[in-house]
Amino acid sequence: MVELGQISIGYQRELLYRRHDGSYSAFGNVDDSGSTWLTAFVLKSFQQARQYIQVDTDQLKETTDWLLRLQGTQDGCFESVGKLINKQMQGGINSGNEVSLTAYVMAALLEAETPKDDPIVSRAALCLTNDTSTHPYALATKAYALALASHPNATSLLQKLLSQAAVTKNAMYWNLPKGNSRAVSLETAGYAILALMTHDPKTNEEKARKIVKWITTQRNGQGGFYSTQDTVVALQALATYEGHLHQETLNVKAVVTANNFTHTFTITDNNKLLEQYQSLPTLPTTVSINMTGQGCVVLQAVQRYNIPQPEPSDAFTLTVNTITTPDKQCTTKRITACAAYRLPDQKSNMAVIEVDLISGYIPEKQDLKQMLKLDPNIKRYEVDGSKIHFYMDELLVEDTCVNFRVIRQVDVEDVKPGTVIVYDYYQPEFSISKRYTLPPPEECR
Repeated sequence: MVELGQISIGYQRELLYRRHDGSYSAFGNVDDSGSTWLTAFVLKSFQQARQYIQVDTDQLKETTDWLLRLQGTQDGCFESVGKLINKQMQGGINSGNEVSLTAYVMAALLEAETPKDDPIVSRAALCLTNDTSTHPYALATKAYALALASHPNATSLLQKLLSQAAVTKNAMYWNLPKGNSRAVSLETAGYAILALMTHDPKTNEEKARKIVKWITTQRNGQGGFYSTQDTVVALQALATYEGHLHQETLNVKAVVTANNFTHTFTITDNNKLLEQYQSLPTLPTTVSINMTGQGCVVLQAVQRYNIPQPEPSDAFTLTVNTITTPDKQCTTKRITACAAYRLPDQKSNMAVIEVDLISGYIPEKQDLKQMLKLDPNIKRYEVDGSKIHFYMDELLVEDTCVNFRVIRQVDVEDVKPGTVIVYDYYQPEFSISKRYTLPPPEECR
């Protein structure tokens, strides 16, 4: 099956980020140490993959042992080691708070079949129950971890979490304090579903259904959500919810009408995992949908359009400069893009500077490699067609710059400007972009 092949490829690729001590980090052995959060994430992911592909159990044990060495003997909390590239894992509220990180590691260990009565689990539960924070994200992660452990405090945490929810006829969600991203709101909802369905699926099914309905309204046109991590949590939550439902025969027909156009979608148990889509031939139009049958399906309408320049976030500054580098053929230019972080917490999550090259130009690969040696904050680059992605642990208040030559390989007439985008990997709404042009050939003569 294609899906099993993709899982196997993903497993092999992830092993490239494994370090000699069994831990994992965003940039592998380039980093100074493994990451507590990422190692826990890999552990739970590999455990989930074991039911479909062969996974090296000895390596899983090494990874587990590395995590266990980070647990405090007194308070039971797990130490944050390595770059915590998603700041919201620090409790979503207080810098340096390791409680939500401990909840995440505890949940990962339990999902990886660590026994509930293991002293490791008991000590981690002590860390969570001693914490008094009431931020919805912290409550949701703690409630899920304790529910997995069948801990009695899971009930009271769920009650506190639900008391803070915004509830409408068909939805339940959490309005987080200012400064939290939409991705964190989605993660909170996902962990709430996981906690509810782990704690008591029969009693909590109606509450979870409302959260599921809200989550489906947040999905983007590609099938994901805001960022990688919230998409992973949301998909796990939706799959867990679906797995607990009483399964009746699925047979739904959805008739879509738009002016003189009509199309019928038929969804049954035989094709429920197959995405069906249909383009509307004429826009603008009025769309009506008539659904009959029994079962639960999701129908999404996606409208795509271009805008000249997206509204910039105030999280970053960005400057782009280009110059001509003299050579005999007048084909070499240099691009310098500098970005800095502007918000009060003074550092971003993992950030990306994305440079979209002007048609006809290719990057000087030696310059890209040299940047990794000169600036330790630039951890990795990827060339994807005309785009170059530079990955950084974080952006600070001081400028971080990428500086490299591009060489004209093909003469292209009437070229359009290139674009540089800076964005926070885990809060993609924190984004700014600028267009740039290259100096004309006459400048080098």
